[in-house]
Amino acid sequence: MDVSVEAFAICRIARDAALIIPAISDLKIMYVLNGTMHLSVDGNESLVSPAGSIVLLPKNLGRTLMGQEPVKRTYSAQDVIRMGIHNLMYVDAFAGEEHDIRVLCGRIKIGFASDFDAFDGLVQPISAKPENDAFVRSAFQTMLDESRFRTAGSQALANTLMKACLVELLRHDLDRLHHPGNSPSILLKPGVGRSVIAIFSQPSATHSVASLARIACMSRSAFAKAFVETTGATPIEFVTRARLAKARDLIVATEGSIASIATAVGFASRSHFSSRFRQRYGEDPTAYRKRTRQDADPTSSEPPTPLAGDCPP
Repeated sequence: MDVSVEAFAICRIARDAALIIPAISDLKIMYVLNGTMHLSVDGNESLVSPAGSIVLLPKNLGRTLMGQEPVKRTYSAQDVIRMGIHNLMYVDAFAGEEHDIRVLCGRIKIGFASDFDAFDGLVQPISAKPENDAFVRSAFQTMLDESRFRTAGSQALANTLMKACLVELLRHDLDRLHHPGNSPSILLKPGVGRSVIAIFSQPSATHSVASLARIACMSRSAFAKAFVETTGATPIEFVTRARLAKARDLIVATEGSIASIATAVGFASRSHFSSRFRQRYGEDPTAYRKRTRQDADPTSSEPPTPLAGDCPP
């Protein structure tokens, strides 16, 4: 799967304070740098995460980060977030110079492709303190440094290190992960996962529900039901999404004609392709190519978005 680091921030929390972070539509990862974090996520039991712990947080759920003593002060993330040096965000739930807990917070995307987030089905946080603590700590520190002082290859290095840290997290307790709610549904349905990989590997192939069910080693009806439950789309709808995602990448990265790209990803005609592309991405393929290349033009007056991002953790 692809892993992309979108943003980083540091949360600093006093022992007797609570930091309330509202629900957002992004997948979040936390690494406890110092102290012991008590974490409460909407609809879930509280977690206690000592220094060295990695926590993967579901989307669209509010969360509260706390110290170890009875809470005397409560802070809202929107009120205490600030920009530090080198475009790094800080969220401070303490007064003066006192803070006992430091947590590195990241916004990430995980999926087989940019249009499919494999962890959309996660409803409970995943937390562990990996045995390979020295590597994980070094990896997160390197990711933080790369986000602050970006050079050529910073994004690629951060993505690779984050993927390695996720492997450390997910293999820590594989048995526990294979229960509803503890993991994204695609981990519970490996047959569907195989079919998704087949679609993204060869989007232009003549996929059908029957052929994909064979790859999944499932009956046609069981596969179709499981696929919709896992991805939110029918298999054929998903094939179209994969083809459009591949076409979008080719439109941006190559000089191929729109007609040739449409054919390469499995569309029979340019007009049908353009219509579906417009429905999916809001503009014609030619207009999309022109706009994205203008946005990427280094002579543009707009500075590139830093890895640290501009939204709260």
